[in-house]
Amino acid sequence: MAQLTYPTDLVIGIAGQAADTGAIDVISRASEEAVAFPYGCAVVAGTDPDVQALLASGAADLLGVAMHSHAAENDIAAADSVLDGRMFNVLRDGRIYVVVEEAVTPASTVFVRISAGGGGSQLGAFRASADTATALACAGARYLTSAGIAGVAVLEIDKGASIA
Repeated sequence: MAQLTYPTDLVIGIAGQAADTGAIDVISRASEEAVAFPYGCAVVAGTDPDVQALLASGAADLLGVAMHSHAAENDIAAADSVLDGRMFNVLRDGRIYVVVEEAVTPASTVFVRISAGGGGSQLGAFRASADTATALACAGARYLTSAGIAGVAVLEIDKGASIA
């Protein structure tokens, strides 16, 4: 049977994908997390700040955002997440697609989840509110596009961003 319908719109982007071909600053780190986490989450320096990274879990200087990698797709378990001990790229400066926990607009303040709360449990996830003190504001980052709950937004992050 012939295909009778097909999409006419492109997918916006996927979590952790670079949003454009502009100037970016990327570093590599090994995950120090005991569990896998999705691309597009905020990460901070790990026990060895030159080698490891952890999901944001408190006030800290933001290392950056975990970038998606097609290299991981050769490993089914790692197709859409960063596994413990695996190397991954971290976007320190530039624009990246992130999945947001709640609706955001370019006027929204960027918040990063640091502990589980009513709005979600994924550490390092992005949102537009503090969710009763389980997320902290992220200075040095801003949303460039709007997105609904669980939608994809473009986040611009500057080197030296912090979570406070």
